[in-house]
Amino acid sequence: MAIIAVFDLDGTLIDSMPSFSAVMKSIPQDAGFPADDALVDAVTPLGYLKSAEYFAAMGVPATVEDILKTIDERLYRAYSETIVLKEGVFDMLHRLSAEGARLFVLTASPHRMTDTCLKRNGVFDLFEEVWSVDDFGINKTNPALFVAVAERIGCKASDIRFFDDNLTAITTAEKAGVITYGVCDRQSPETIETLKATARYFVSTFKEWNV
Repeated sequence: MAIIAVFDLDGTLIDSMPSFSAVMKSIPQDAGFPADDALVDAVTPLGYLKSAEYFAAMGVPATVEDILKTIDERLYRAYSETIVLKEGVFDMLHRLSAEGARLFVLTASPHRMTDTCLKRNGVFDLFEEVWSVDDFGINKTNPALFVAVAERIGCKASDIRFFDDNLTAITTAEKAGVITYGVCDRQSPETIETLKATARYFVSTFKEWNV
């Protein structure tokens, strides 16, 4: 059976977390609310719409629609112009593709960001499907997402190898029975240790990594 690899985007395949974090922190900060890395961790698995709803519930004085528009506008330039693949990702994806692996993306980012960035970095066509959580109406805090992904692929959840740098997403995928790979990005040492303990496997870098 061919390897089925499902990759998160932000912090896993692309080096986008500095841009993502800055924008997500800026939404509450502009309204006078404190924002730290814990807030970024909380909204990362949610998708843009749920993040906008999260900020509205915090008390950010704007409609969900306006918050969503601000997030989209602030991030699009980075995804379309500056964000690059993480070290080793380009070669790793091409190698897996040449070996017959089935490759997928499952991200909380919308297609406008995801597709543009992957195309600009020359890897979009390597994936059988590129999915946003918006395509399922379920975010990465719900194990049902991974069951739905398996159904679309035509396999069991336990056949999927899922790669993500976010602890919440890895924890959720484990509950669904997915084979999980925690990916090192810019997490705190404490989070890294928890990620290592939670995921089935740990990837410190894709530069010299073999699935």
